[in-house]
Amino acid sequence: MKKISVFVIVVIVGLMLMNLPAHVCTIVSADPGESYPYQPTDDIIMNALEYLRSRQAGDGSIGGFSVSAWAAMAISAAGEDPHTWGDLVGYLRENVDCLDNTMATDWERQTLAIVACNENPRDFGGMDYVAKVKSFYDGVQIGSCANVYDDFFGILALVSGGVDKNSSMIQTVRIYIKEKQNENGGWGDVDSTAAAIIALMTAGETSTSKSMTDALSFIKTMQTENGGFQSWGTANAASTAWAVDAIVAADEDPASSEWINSGNSPVDFLLGLQQENGCFNWTVDQTMNPEWMTSYIIPALLGKPYPVKIYNGDSGNNNGDGNPSGNNNGNGDNGNGVNHGCQDSSWKGDIRIEGKNNTIWDGNVTVSNSTITAQNSSSGVMEQYYIPYPSVLGALDMAAKQGGFSYFVIYYPSWHAFYIKTIANESDWWHYWVDYTLPMVDVGSYTLTNNDTDVLFGYLENWSAHALRIAVQKYTMNESEDFTVRVYNETMSPVEDATVSVNSTMYMTDSNGTVTLHIDTAGDYRIYAEKAGYVRSEKISVHVKKIITIIKPEDHALYLLNRKTGLRIQKILIIGSIDIEVHTTDNVEKVEFYVGDTLKYVDTERPFTWRLNERAFFKKTTIEVKAYIATIKIHNDNVSLQIHRIIENITSISGNHFVRTSAFLHLLESYLKNLGAESHTDEKEVILFNCFPRLHG
Repeated sequence: MKKISVFVIVVIVGLMLMNLPAHVCTIVSADPGESYPYQPTDDIIMNALEYLRSRQAGDGSIGGFSVSAWAAMAISAAGEDPHTWGDLVGYLRENVDCLDNTMATDWERQTLAIVACNENPRDFGGMDYVAKVKSFYDGVQIGSCANVYDDFFGILALVSGGVDKNSSMIQTVRIYIKEKQNENGGWGDVDSTAAAIIALMTAGETSTSKSMTDALSFIKTMQTENGGFQSWGTANAASTAWAVDAIVAADEDPASSEWINSGNSPVDFLLGLQQENGCFNWTVDQTMNPEWMTSYIIPALLGKPYPVKIYNGDSGNNNGDGNPSGNNNGNGDNGNGVNHGCQDSSWKGDIRIEGKNNTIWDGNVTVSNSTITAQNSSSGVMEQYYIPYPSVLGALDMAAKQGGFSYFVIYYPSWHAFYIKTIANESDWWHYWVDYTLPMVDVGSYTLTNNDTDVLFGYLENWSAHALRIAVQKYTMNESEDFTVRVYNETMSPVEDATVSVNSTMYMTDSNGTVTLHIDTAGDYRIYAEKAGYVRSEKISVHVKKIITIIKPEDHALYLLNRKTGLRIQKILIIGSIDIEVHTTDNVEKVEFYVGDTLKYVDTERPFTWRLNERAFFKKTTIEVKAYIATIKIHNDNVSLQIHRIIENITSISGNHFVRTSAFLHLLESYLKNLGAESHTDEKEVILFNCFPRLHG
């Protein structure tokens, strides 16, 4: 059994990987372009800080445990004291149990945050974080041999914690990192390469060394026309923020001509992601983990890579001149900012799996820890991995067991991340949402808590992931009653031209994402929405009530002299007379009672009833009732024409004004009573036996 890492920083499942960078041992400041680097007093930074403040919870956290650490670093980089932000520092101090003892990156991230908060990393809540990070050093590298993320952030954390960059430990790790550099100059994707640049610069590497120039060249190849840097198929906030940090750490200006593509710099791209509320989107049109993205972008726009501060062990104070370096590495941070081991031991909620052409499964699961069988991407061997907390992957595993469908997972040890390859034999292109938010970590790293309600897996042959949501005006309505259906995307923006299916009938939404429907036949219906490029919506059940229902006689009953006996029979047998009773909706104005095809009685007052008392000798017949609703639809062109003709006829009537007016009203009333009147029926087959109707009258 292998214990999987608790905090993984990967966006698999159809999204992009998300990583982090670090910085050097001296204060970083790029040669200013037109506005870059920005100042803490600039509106861009102030609005971003205000957004983070608005997202702070009562316990001091911002976006969860791990994100709170990045938020603290952003606050410090902007020149503010995290101690003035509610109980943020106390939250970081008191929740040490949320750190995984087996994960170096957990302790490295936390060390960076502690120093940023002007606290002593060697005695924070009685814990020596610097010693803890050192305990992961094996003489060659820090943490797991399967990846170098913990080596990047190990250097950043140790230097931030006051360890001399020229120490043998840091220099040995620096050499180890350089040995792991790929031929293309990178260390995987943009995020991890940026983190490597910042870590190496922090450890004393020169910006002109071949290792650094090759790394910067690799990052340049990943820049897109909008100025941003891409990982896993699209330019995004995290990759671009880390790239900007790395460029600054390497003594270059991200706003300079060298870093402009098609007229756009990476700074331009980041600025374009800011929303009205101050937060920053993940991509141009996708909002994901905005607290996290905002915390990344603030230091990048300020030109202050990680670590934002360095602890001075002699004075007990932190050096406010930050060292460029730091980042939440690819395996040390749980992107949802949720605590592993700091929540209830199980999670109960809904999980829906929407395949390419239909819903694979929709139901409720309870998950705690999980043992997952996955293929190791390095060895190709199927292995078992233990996840000790309620994860999204664990929820999928439980759903598969309950629903009887298969799934196949690949485990990437270098990222400590799981990738969903197939579900129910539908391969690749799987995305997942938690409460309609796209997490930025793999399915094994997201910890489900009591704050999470729904998990959605969706199949989309596109890196841009969107999902439909649907709402109905009411869940119970009458036959032919109008009701509105609204279709939104995952952010609750209306979706035009979505197909709304009501059983086998389809409708199209308007520019407001709405469609008005009415269902003529009573029954239960499933309503859902679909559109190309979106995961289909959930299926909503609605009930359409009958306008009129015969409630007496009841089915399978024997009636004797207008009273129901306790005998249950195959048919409806009526001996003697019986009062036919109906249930109608409030808008019914008239009910007609039929026996066979013959109209027997018309009732215009509630309650609508009629006594059936006719001679019959075991006569099989049908009782039918018709309810009428007056529906005046003046907007109809044909109706308007007919009313116009009535008025013309009225005005031609001779006599005084009173006569003309009375005649008009009489004819119009007569016309409107029948205009558009809708009838609704119900019927029952009965057997009648009544030899002496006069006795039962």
